[in-house]
Amino acid sequence: MTIDEFLGEAKTVAIFGHVRPDGDCVGSTTAIYNYIRDNFPGIRADLFLEKFPESYRILRGASDAREAYTADCNGGQPYDLAFLMDTPSFERVGANGAECIRAAKKTINIDHHISNPLNLCTLNLVEPEASSACEVLYVNLDKAKVGRETANSLYLGIVHDTGAFKFSSTGKRTMQVVGDLIEKGIDFAKIVNETYYTRTYKQTLVTGFVMQNCKLGLGGKVVYAHITPEDMERFGVTPVELSNVIDTVREVGGTEVALFLYPVNGKYKISLRSNYIVDVNAIAREFGGGGHTRAAGGDTSDAPEVAIEKILELVQKQLT
Repeated sequence: MTIDEFLGEAKTVAIFGHVRPDGDCVGSTTAIYNYIRDNFPGIRADLFLEKFPESYRILRGASDAREAYTADCNGGQPYDLAFLMDTPSFERVGANGAECIRAAKKTINIDHHISNPLNLCTLNLVEPEASSACEVLYVNLDKAKVGRETANSLYLGIVHDTGAFKFSSTGKRTMQVVGDLIEKGIDFAKIVNETYYTRTYKQTLVTGFVMQNCKLGLGGKVVYAHITPEDMERFGVTPVELSNVIDTVREVGGTEVALFLYPVNGKYKISLRSNYIVDVNAIAREFGGGGHTRAAGGDTSDAPEVAIEKILELVQKQLT
């Protein structure tokens, strides 16, 4: 069955992404929300997303999102259909949505994480080689029904998960999809400028602080940094505002791996990026996380200095 066929049988739909939503997560969830809104007026769709960068509210539907699912949503009844977007495991489901998805009558998982087991939902549309969940979603929709607002969401997700088309996940099909989206009349310049290339003043200051204090390891092959709860309080930033710092850290020339740790809920979030050789997904799995070969993350209860030493050892094994 196609996505449209599943939607044709549903009256109530819930949409979830992963914890700490990034651009692809917000893009893919708002894209399917807008697609339903434009083409299936008989469906009541509920979008659930944890806090995300304010700049993403440029997308229609983003401000409709609820931060958490509760038992009284949908009148306490199971949803006819639930979407799990850009999420490779139930442990990673955001907005308290895991039980809601498990209880739904039918479910669809749209993802591109290599760590996805391919059996989370009724229908699993998972392509580890795709640039983004947004790319996977677009090729599985009726393209004639993709309107401008849906296209805006899809474009934002693709831009963020390809690093504005710099990362190795960018393929021929990716650019063909982007061409299709541009033909829909999207605000492509505004989206990339206001959500990818710009930061708030606080984000600029804290990113500068991180870069000033970053260090090189393994003979310059790894650049790493961390920030403490005290630092976050001093700069007045939240974890959401630190999610893109890793993309600046990875810009240090001559490095293969970039590593950034920051506090989230009493632990440290680990963000990993690599360029050509190191499989950071394998490293992230050692910390209960995962992701992609060149971009992955996890969490640790270790002090950042201890976690960094462990990660450097794992990187060294892959480089030897």
